[in-house]
Amino acid sequence: MSFEQKIEKLKERQSQISDIKKQVLDLSSGIFEDFYKYIFEKYPTLESFGWTQYTPYFNDGDATIFSVNTDYISVNDEYVDEAKWSSEVYIFNWGNWNRELKVYEGRVEEPNPNYDPVLTEASNEITNFLGNFDNEFYLSKFGDHAEITVTKNGVDISDYDHD
Repeated sequence: MSFEQKIEKLKERQSQISDIKKQVLDLSSGIFEDFYKYIFEKYPTLESFGWTQYTPYFNDGDATIFSVNTDYISVNDEYVDEAKWSSEVYIFNWGNWNRELKVYEGRVEEPNPNYDPVLTEASNEITNFLGNFDNEFYLSKFGDHAEITVTKNGVDISDYDHD
């Protein structure tokens, strides 16, 4: 195979890769839109969900890499990890950690009256779903330094200021 033929073969493969990437992004976009219509229908108390995505500003020598925070989502304008409805128990006192037994001793907890199993199930399903896409999808679909909020009416993308 001549040098020119090799170059042509390279260009052909690059074009195929580009076409496949476009097909994957189009498919991903369609699946994403189908999901958010489905999830709001399945969980009537779900009003919104969202996440942030950005490339860090700092540079301590390592390369800064775009990332999507789909493991730390908000549901109904409240971060799930901080929501009063996301835990079955309310912990009054964590107690003391016993390293040998690997348990908290003296932990004081009671059932959480604010616990919402439906929203908890919805947030788990959303987090699992969002994990199906790669950073390239999120970056091309929603952009960098963005806060994404999804409602029944569609997707809102806002600038996200972070440190």
